[in-house]
Amino acid sequence: MSFLNPAAFYLLGAIPIVIALHFLKLRRQRQLVPSIMLWRSGAEDQKANIPFQRLRNILLPLLQCFFLLFIITSVARPVIHIPSIIQGKIVFIIDNSASMLSMESGQTRLDLAKKEVLKIIDGIKASGGIMIMATHSNQQYIQQPFTTDQEKLRHAIENIKQTHIAVESTTVFDYASRYLDSPQDKIYFVSDSFDNLPAISTTIEKISVGDKADNIGIVQFSVERVEDYLTILAVIQNFTDTDIEIDTQIEINGGNVITEKPVSITAGNQKSVLYSIHADGLSETVLRMNLIGTDDDFEVDNSAWTFLNEDKNFKILLITNRNPSLLKALLKNYGNHVELQTITTDEFHGNSNTDLIIFDGNISIDDHLLQGMETNSFIFINSETLPFIEEDYMEIVRKPLINIIENKTHPIMKGISLVGLSVREYIKRELPLWGESLIESDQAGLIWIGSKEDSRYLIFEFDAFNTGISSFSLNIPDGPLMFYRCLEWLESNSRVIRPINYERGINNSLRTGEPIRITFPITQDSELYVEKPDGSKVQLIDSIFRETEQVGIYSVLNDDIYIGKFAINLLDETESFLRHSKSENDLQEISDIDQLQTYEKEIWQWTALLGVCLLLFEWFIYHRS
Repeated sequence: MSFLNPAAFYLLGAIPIVIALHFLKLRRQRQLVPSIMLWRSGAEDQKANIPFQRLRNILLPLLQCFFLLFIITSVARPVIHIPSIIQGKIVFIIDNSASMLSMESGQTRLDLAKKEVLKIIDGIKASGGIMIMATHSNQQYIQQPFTTDQEKLRHAIENIKQTHIAVESTTVFDYASRYLDSPQDKIYFVSDSFDNLPAISTTIEKISVGDKADNIGIVQFSVERVEDYLTILAVIQNFTDTDIEIDTQIEINGGNVITEKPVSITAGNQKSVLYSIHADGLSETVLRMNLIGTDDDFEVDNSAWTFLNEDKNFKILLITNRNPSLLKALLKNYGNHVELQTITTDEFHGNSNTDLIIFDGNISIDDHLLQGMETNSFIFINSETLPFIEEDYMEIVRKPLINIIENKTHPIMKGISLVGLSVREYIKRELPLWGESLIESDQAGLIWIGSKEDSRYLIFEFDAFNTGISSFSLNIPDGPLMFYRCLEWLESNSRVIRPINYERGINNSLRTGEPIRITFPITQDSELYVEKPDGSKVQLIDSIFRETEQVGIYSVLNDDIYIGKFAINLLDETESFLRHSKSENDLQEISDIDQLQTYEKEIWQWTALLGVCLLLFEWFIYHRS
């Protein structure tokens, strides 16, 4: 209940006056006496003038005070809020991506979004119920299934967790639309940005939160080892309208600063920062870059982490019946940690303690032989038979290729151009469903990769390192660079902790929201846990860990025994931009939600009627006395 004229309650000051008049009222009784008993009456009359003696007869003043209270309440014009009844179902989707942690007057945008939805659900009721969803959740987005219970809805909204994941809202809308089956059903999306919303049959109403915010953040971060040095490259972007000067620093193991540099960045631009530090003693170390002196509204991207894995030799087994000198040279130059062993097909019996096996040439290998080995990374070069796929069609084509098509969307091919690649002879076959082409022609796939049953494969459908057949190895630097990126992808598969998707560099961190594969043999009595940056622990049920919603360092534990670590960062330029949808154009798109608000009904007539009834009751009591 609320009041349209709350100033009327100042009249409550009249209630003490009514009580005082009751106490001070002189009440005499006239009596006819035949004798000096009149003096006794005078004495009793004197006692009647004592004010507080009348407390024994307080019913009448109480009724008068209540009458006055009801009349004053009527003058204040009380109203009650009646919820709007909406036909159909309503789904509220609350954006809890990283940008919703931007601060707005001491509150995060996520806090503002929760308050907005709480205010709305207090004023509406949907005949089909209300569902609460979040854009990022480990429980398939649903925080509360359809219900009309206001307490359950409030609890679900208040318990939506903050995440550091970059926004990707397409999937949650597709998921929400499965539960809506009527044209009257609606989806209300509460966010700071409405870019790239999917086109679905259900109406999406937009509720905007947040204003323009300033930010300076790290949008790219990589660490590469070159001989005895670590090369650290970071790209810092200034999202503000003014030029800034800040300091960057590198620290190890959570506080030991080893070097720092000042950086000047003009408004709206990026600046690259390069560090080169000696790698001695930095194995199994947490390395962190910090931005110092930033006064922005978003702290998530002010730091970037990586974990420097222990130096481990990369064991490569090359099986060939010839002397591929170019291939050997490329493998040896991949890094000082490479251990290369070359054998012939007659010497290979399937038992190999290696991280990568390369089959060079048309070598016949039984699929059961591959499955029995511990190695799970393979390269096949110009092999007519691939034991891990059932081929319905295969053809050797002996004529030059003309059109070369590159898969520019794959990270391995980023910045690489092999358009001028010449191939005189190649194998034409149909790719399996799990295969992904990196380079192809309009007739066949030439280089493709794929993952199957925890194994990774790199396939060259031509003799890539034979200069008489192709110019792949002579395309410098693009050919060798692409090959090295493929080796990095395969090498990461030999580690206990590795990304499911391709990640450039062994020491680089992953982005929030990306799943991690953890393969570690455990006994029946032991359990595998992942400790998050906030200190909470999650038991690993299978080999895939998906709860990478926080930035920082994650630790993997077998019971209480440390196994390894990995780093998670935001590194998303779009998310760090802190967009907001309160421009004039955006406001025109945001639907008016007044239809969802409660309407007010005045009830002063009822309080006035109660006051009149009290007055009549007081009159009856007075005259009966």
